[in-house]
Amino acid sequence: MGKLKQLGAMIGFTACVVCLTACGGKQAQTSNAGAGGTEESKEVTLKLFAAWPENNSNLIDMDKFIQKVDEKSNHTVQIVWGGGPEAIPSNQLAEAIKNGVVDVAWTAHTYNVSHIPVMEGMKLTDADKMRSNGGFEFVDDLYVKNLNAHYLGNVTNGLTYNLYTKKEIHSLEDFKGLTIRATPAYQAFVESLGAGAVNTSAGEAYQALERNVIQGYGWPSLGIKDYGWQEVSEYIIEPAFYTVDVAVFISDKAWSGLSEEQKNALREAGKEVEEEAQTYYKDAIQKDREELIAEGMKVITLLMMWRRSIWNWLTRRRGRMC
Repeated sequence: MGKLKQLGAMIGFTACVVCLTACGGKQAQTSNAGAGGTEESKEVTLKLFAAWPENNSNLIDMDKFIQKVDEKSNHTVQIVWGGGPEAIPSNQLAEAIKNGVVDVAWTAHTYNVSHIPVMEGMKLTDADKMRSNGGFEFVDDLYVKNLNAHYLGNVTNGLTYNLYTKKEIHSLEDFKGLTIRATPAYQAFVESLGAGAVNTSAGEAYQALERNVIQGYGWPSLGIKDYGWQEVSEYIIEPAFYTVDVAVFISDKAWSGLSEEQKNALREAGKEVEEEAQTYYKDAIQKDREELIAEGMKVITLLMMWRRSIWNWLTRRRGRMC
């Protein structure tokens, strides 16, 4: 899958360059810090809103991030829980960030596509390489320009997606006629397999599987037990695909009220959580997979047929983006 991710990154970010050129180039990030960044750090409290409810597996590193910010800022930046989708619906969080209603957002690049279309390519990138080749700064500039926000880090670095089904799959042909629960992040991919895609909410998916309204679903390679879906599905389809693009952001309104020391604390905390996530998810996915198999689920590996389907989807997608 390494070559596939590199290809995806190339396609997505080539499109980014085209879009930026058409729009007049990148906008430099600005800061309201005092001369030399020597101004005194005043204590501030920031509210964090997430695209998922509290205790969801996508928030596994949230408390770690909050603690790191507290320590690195010498206890001058406190981040408190503001709410999940019950407070601000997931698909409205981007607008809330842009308008400065939210201080810190724990959301996915996918939810920001309506404001920055090229963010669709983030699920095909490698977080570690983006830190070393200028890609991180490139994405941060896009967020500053289009969403009045600053990108602090990929908090699910190393987490991938899988498809899960009720029906045994022997070939790609077996997907035809199935209805798969999907999100915009991988809906086109599901449809390229010949399956129908529906955007059933996660809370309704258990009943939909139980009643055979849907026969499968896409989800990260970790966390289906949060909803009990292993009870109503039987097969885990390999190989995994894409990377989960959950990230943490701070609004420019909140950012402008921080000292340079506090800003660095947020930057460093985001980078450290991103780095530590890689190891965490590798181990956590393996452990979770073993538990699912122990509960009766089976793994089906499709190998080359699967990769060919992703390649075909990428080729078609590249044609639309150019």
